[in-house]
Amino acid sequence: MSKTRNNHYVPQWYQEGFFEQGRNTLAYLDLTPPRRVLDDGRVITERAKFDAPTSRSFRQMDLYSTFFGASVNDEIERRLFGDIDARGANAVRSFAGTDVRKWHHHFQTLFEFIDIQKIRTPKGLDWLKAQYPTLTQNELMREMQGIRMMHCTIWTEGVREIVSAEDANVKFIISDHPVTIYNHAAPPEVRICAYPHEPAIALKASQTIFPLSNTFCLILTNLEYARDQSTSPLDKRTFARNYRNSMVRTDAFIRSRKLSDQEVAQINHIIKARARRFIAAGRKEWLYPEKVCLRIVE
Repeated sequence: MSKTRNNHYVPQWYQEGFFEQGRNTLAYLDLTPPRRVLDDGRVITERAKFDAPTSRSFRQMDLYSTFFGASVNDEIERRLFGDIDARGANAVRSFAGTDVRKWHHHFQTLFEFIDIQKIRTPKGLDWLKAQYPTLTQNELMREMQGIRMMHCTIWTEGVREIVSAEDANVKFIISDHPVTIYNHAAPPEVRICAYPHEPAIALKASQTIFPLSNTFCLILTNLEYARDQSTSPLDKRTFARNYRNSMVRTDAFIRSRKLSDQEVAQINHIIKARARRFIAAGRKEWLYPEKVCLRIVE
């Protein structure tokens, strides 16, 4: 059996949810395109924008491979992510719909998938390396599996909202780090958000943004901040503990908001600001949400 070594850290099925009707490719933007020195000494920047199928995008060689001497093992890609991606695909599609029975059935899987999606990207793994700088690749893969489902309790205990871009001409984009953490008191340029760090999910004003498709986006907000937005944004929420049992309603999702073009662009701007290197959209013009946000300010 051939080894699976070119690892997709954003699943192809997930990327397909952002296709425009009748299309089978996405528009991608490289935020830091490589530079190349020509024979005559000139330095050129390679193209930043390109259309590509999902098979060629959001992937990296040996991202999840483990090594035993000269032997390469791909069990994490095949078994761990093969299983969670198969179940996660059904969960994500269910919550983009309105069948409450499917929400109940796939509730735990949805948050399990979001949690592993947050850590499985190059940015997520760089964050993990920053916590444990001496880890080898094999140790890093073991640690990644060990911290799975770390944030699920905090997420499920918060306010869960699915917003819609159905009536907007602009649709949601995705990045190479699709689970985005936003805290208005911790913009990307502050020290605690220096790459690969993000605002901690347990901080009161931290909100988790995860597009379910180009039309629907899940926003998870800590309850204390949802009730009182004047609360101290960088304080930890009450009882901010991971890995514990909790009782919540599986059908408690707010689904009443249909966003305008400007509101969708604002969410896309946050997603782009937190990306590592690549973003993708159904249309090229959606790759530049900051242009719409600047118009709002003006």
